[in-house]
Amino acid sequence: MHAGRTRVVVGIALVVVLLASVVAWGTSAYLQPSDWQYQALDKLGQEGLLAGHPTGPISAWTDKLSRYEAAALTMRAVEGIGQVYQVKGERLQELAKVNEPLPATQIAQAEAEPTPASPAPGPSLRAEDLLAVQKLVEEFRTELVGMGERLDEVETSLKLMMGVVDELKKSVTSVSNEVKKHKIDGYMQYRFNRDDATKGRENFFIKGARVNVRGPLGPKTSYRLELQFDSRESVSSVDFDKKKTTNGGPGSKAQLRTASIDYRFNDIAFLRAGQVTLPFGYELEESTPDLWTGDRSVLMDRLFPDQRDLGVFTEWRPAVNAPLLDLGVFNGPGINTLDNNERVNVLGRVKVNVVDGSVALSAYNGENGSGPTRVRQDRYGLGTKLALGQSLFMGEIVTGKNRGAKVLGWYAQYGHPILKGHTNLLFAKYDAFDEDRDLSNDEFHRWSLGYWYEFDPATRLTFVWELRDVEQAFSDFLTWNGNAEFLQLQVKF
Repeated sequence: MHAGRTRVVVGIALVVVLLASVVAWGTSAYLQPSDWQYQALDKLGQEGLLAGHPTGPISAWTDKLSRYEAAALTMRAVEGIGQVYQVKGERLQELAKVNEPLPATQIAQAEAEPTPASPAPGPSLRAEDLLAVQKLVEEFRTELVGMGERLDEVETSLKLMMGVVDELKKSVTSVSNEVKKHKIDGYMQYRFNRDDATKGRENFFIKGARVNVRGPLGPKTSYRLELQFDSRESVSSVDFDKKKTTNGGPGSKAQLRTASIDYRFNDIAFLRAGQVTLPFGYELEESTPDLWTGDRSVLMDRLFPDQRDLGVFTEWRPAVNAPLLDLGVFNGPGINTLDNNERVNVLGRVKVNVVDGSVALSAYNGENGSGPTRVRQDRYGLGTKLALGQSLFMGEIVTGKNRGAKVLGWYAQYGHPILKGHTNLLFAKYDAFDEDRDLSNDEFHRWSLGYWYEFDPATRLTFVWELRDVEQAFSDFLTWNGNAEFLQLQVKF
């Protein structure tokens, strides 16, 4: 009798367990959108961290997941985060070193990178995502083991990535704090020059001395002021309207070069207003300390003698590999002066990334002066900047009008480091300029052969030998009708 009751009780218990299992299977064998596991994977999908799956919520293609499906997606997340870790980790390490000078052999490569000093757009590498994946791995441990995954390797990788993210966040925070500070920097160039031209001479002089003051004005706004103190031939200036002569010092000239305000809309676009460098081609935007020869081509000195003007422009890049676009309006006469006619000049540039560098197409349309002295200022340029292994190349051709005449000019420069483990460059540059295409015997041609070596990130020594071929009708013939060489010591601070 007792044994019969026992069998009945056991039978009832088995029925209850079976019913409970059925109920449990119907309610929890699949993960629902309300379950934390589903929500965690859904969020990872929205952030583009599920390798092999398009960016977007998993709720867009299913409203339930089996535990094995969820386990498989967890491994997809591990793989996706690993890919982002590799790309973003390297990018963040570059960001953490933004205060270190860029080696010469990487200048052209950097040109092809996105301009904002922030990680490139795309999936983020965040600590909370790593924690979520670690939790999912623990949740689906049984399923992952059954799938043959090596969890020890997975967990070790996740811990490693977590540690690196923490360190990178500290570095980026440090850099971010540094960016918020007001800074004073600049450079000085001291040159010995020997020139065989009619107006040439042997002399020591201060080729360039600039002081920059820059810093933040708000979360999205910043400013920059640049003052110039250079040697000049003239010791005075004359204001004919006021009949006044002002001494500029013994062969020196001080002037305001840059005074601009930037407003950054987001990581892909900003607006710049004030007295600014014109975004035309490449050489015009090269900072003077970065010019290989220490001088710009005659082409750019003639068409844009100040490299700057008063106006406003905006720059944006819609996506990482999309073209960089610039559009602006300017006075036209140059720096430290008001517009001299009733219209503004328009400038536009499109810079497109190509293999090993970029190509830029620029256009400048406008006028200078008024009445009988009004002349067109139309310029159209095509240029490229490339990194060919360790070698660097940059060149541009520009045509248009200047001082009422049709002009054509171009330059090309090629450089290669010759000392391994040192920042140095052996280079050659050729530039040419026809100041009036309707006239003959008025062209300028120059070879610049040289070498520069950096003793440290702040100190550069440059030697340049110039071979010139200048035709007699060229307007500055007496200034250029001879070869020259110079030695220049440059320091940055």
